[in-house]
Amino acid sequence: MCIAAIWQSVDFSLMAQRSKITLFNAALTRTGNNTTTEGEGSIIWQALESNYDDIVRAAFEEGEYTFGKSRQTLTSRADGRFGYDDAYTYPIEFIHIYDVFLDTYRASDLGEAWDIDASTRELMIDGKSRVVEIEGIREGQEYTWSGKFAMGIQRRLEAVIKDVIEEAEESSAKDSEADFQFMKAGVKSSKNRSRRKFRDGGRLTRAHRGTGRY
Repeated sequence: MCIAAIWQSVDFSLMAQRSKITLFNAALTRTGNNTTTEGEGSIIWQALESNYDDIVRAAFEEGEYTFGKSRQTLTSRADGRFGYDDAYTYPIEFIHIYDVFLDTYRASDLGEAWDIDASTRELMIDGKSRVVEIEGIREGQEYTWSGKFAMGIQRRLEAVIKDVIEEAEESSAKDSEADFQFMKAGVKSSKNRSRRKFRDGGRLTRAHRGTGRY
């Protein structure tokens, strides 16, 4: 294998503790661009920055993974909407919410429906004075991801770069590579996951599985 081919195959995000910036730079390097620092104002960097959260959110929404999750108690309560008694604001760092707990019990096990209003970063639920916790994906947890999952995110970022420089066919190929990496990451994760599957709440654009409030 020639040196250039070896260089192209390296996952540069693993050379330092994995983060959003190391993933950006890995994608930039693999597509023949210079690495850069956070906040750099190029069009490519802006495209990566503006698409990153949606890329990560979509990847976690489309699969079940054992890594990357964080749990937090919510205390900022207001009156609920859409038929719910309570609205709890959750931190902006949470990209995607998997599950909700009331007094340490899964809301779904208690028959309590819940929904997320992403526009206001609020959880809608009937808390009934119980301790409300969320479990989800928080920014800055990239170092906990599996290598295959991180590679899938990197390939999605490479697809964004190819879109910016108007190489549509290569962008599509990068997306296909990303899908393959996510599939492998999901298979690996499923082997480490208990048989019980999570039941997540719905966003307000779709009904909660089971007992939505509509």
